[in-house]
Amino acid sequence: MPEHVEFLLRFLYNATMNNKGRFRLWDYLRPNKGSLFLACFAIMAECGLEISIPFLMNLLLSNGMDRYEKDGEVLYTLHLDFVLLIGGIMVAFALLALVLGIITARFTARTGRALGYELRKAEYRKIQAFSFRNIDGFRTNSLVTRLTNDIQILSDTFCQVLRPLLRAPIQLIFALAFAITMSARLSVVFAVILPVMAGLLIFMAIRARPRFIMVQKALDDINRDTQESLIAMRLIRANDKAGYENEKFAKVNRNLASASKRSLGFIAYNQAIMQFMTYSCTIGILLVGGNLALTAKDADFINDMASFLSYVAQLLASLNMVSNVFMSFTRSEASLSRVKEVMETESEIKDTGDPENIVENGSISFQNVSFRYGKSEKSAVLKDVSFDIPSGAFAGIIGQTGSSKSTLIYLLERFYDVDEGGILASGKDIRQYRLAHLWESIAIAFQSPRLFSGTVRDNLLWGNPKATDADLWDALDICCSKDFVADKLPFGLDTPIGQSGTNVSGGQRQRLCIARALLRKPKILILDDSFSALDRITEGRLKENLRTRLPDMTKIVIAQKVSTIKDADTIIVLNEGRVDGIGKNDDLLKENRIYQDIYRLQEEGKECLPA
Repeated sequence: MPEHVEFLLRFLYNATMNNKGRFRLWDYLRPNKGSLFLACFAIMAECGLEISIPFLMNLLLSNGMDRYEKDGEVLYTLHLDFVLLIGGIMVAFALLALVLGIITARFTARTGRALGYELRKAEYRKIQAFSFRNIDGFRTNSLVTRLTNDIQILSDTFCQVLRPLLRAPIQLIFALAFAITMSARLSVVFAVILPVMAGLLIFMAIRARPRFIMVQKALDDINRDTQESLIAMRLIRANDKAGYENEKFAKVNRNLASASKRSLGFIAYNQAIMQFMTYSCTIGILLVGGNLALTAKDADFINDMASFLSYVAQLLASLNMVSNVFMSFTRSEASLSRVKEVMETESEIKDTGDPENIVENGSISFQNVSFRYGKSEKSAVLKDVSFDIPSGAFAGIIGQTGSSKSTLIYLLERFYDVDEGGILASGKDIRQYRLAHLWESIAIAFQSPRLFSGTVRDNLLWGNPKATDADLWDALDICCSKDFVADKLPFGLDTPIGQSGTNVSGGQRQRLCIARALLRKPKILILDDSFSALDRITEGRLKENLRTRLPDMTKIVIAQKVSTIKDADTIIVLNEGRVDGIGKNDDLLKENRIYQDIYRLQEEGKECLPA
């Protein structure tokens, strides 16, 4: 099948057919089907009125006056009543077509905006349901482009092509039929021009499609670089790398400009070629028709030719519409396929747990867990990991950089699913819980604390919107933050927080994020190196508060420093994705070489033990 036919059929199929629950545009037009049907009705009615006007004009020219000879002189009798009647009808049709055109524009725009709204909403929800592995596969910058630019292209395309898509075939068929009926001899010109125009249109569509795909990929790259540079702005300034980043951005910007130039150039070429063919067709008809008129010397033929030219204008206009529709489909098909890829990607995390299952306590058990981030990766980052943490325990996880400490937490939260083995929470496999129930029972505070624009109160309530002020102050007190919020921040809980928390220190951000996590009242609290910016006194007070005031909550602390976890009930030592040792601080100091090395380097500043 020719490529141009294949992509057009694929576009229309994806837009309309119910392919066993797979993505189709009609599902996102359905909420505004009333506006859509009204727009379609107005388009077809407007087209019918415009098609009838040349017919009425021919009727007026043929019957509006009588021609007769008297005494060798040609005389005409005007039927004024008939002329006024037909002329009035033509004016009424023209005015009604104008009104219908306004209705078409309004409801087409309304439906197009609604399509964009529904698509963005559905795609965003889809992305929110993705596993981390799904997001890794698409890349964040590509998802941003698909969520914004690609959907905007589809929305704009709908607004641009709905009218010509309905008008063009109706106008083309009826105009061609009336034109052939009026003059089969003049219609011979179409037999030459139409195949040429169709061939050029097909050629342009085939050549344009890969260029539009390159534009979307270039947009992915520019979104990636923009996102990275804005997030790392302080690092860029601190290392005087603004010039390097400007040059890197200029490169991807040039790539986007070049890809856009090549793609939009094809649209310009298409319009110019179609305009040339339109003029050629008109000139050909005038030459052939003029010669026939001179030969025929028939007034009726001249009248027919005037109406014929009106239908020719409509026919050529419909061909131009078809050309523009093809170009629009070519551009939007690339975006449609990218949006469709997101919408039809199934999350690797299946939320099929029993709604009746509730995480009743904070006990955790890893049973022979193995995991790799990429399915094609040969080496697993976690290998046959097994350990148990009883409910209410204070557990520490330590290991050298790259030992996959944080990966354990991602698996416990089901950000990823294990490849082998199983993870139990409260005695049940975590896959037996609904994700909402699992996530309600687990709270995480990360090493890189993330605060949002708003007030201190807004950020804390993000953890639990139902929390009272008493709950907020209690969580802040546990995290040793009550004094600095009440006494050092100018408006207390209502103090504005800058974007990413730039107006508070790193340690304050970490404590606020821990307080936010505590407000969820989880069964399991995970602190992923969340004490890294705290001094030892504050760290000690905070850990003591967690022990004494939240005795039933399981606390898991991932740490780089031995001092953070040496008083834990149990310490898990990881090495290259395997459990190298489990026990208390004193036991590990006697038996575990890796823990000994970390301890002595950090606590005593001595060389590692000899081999």
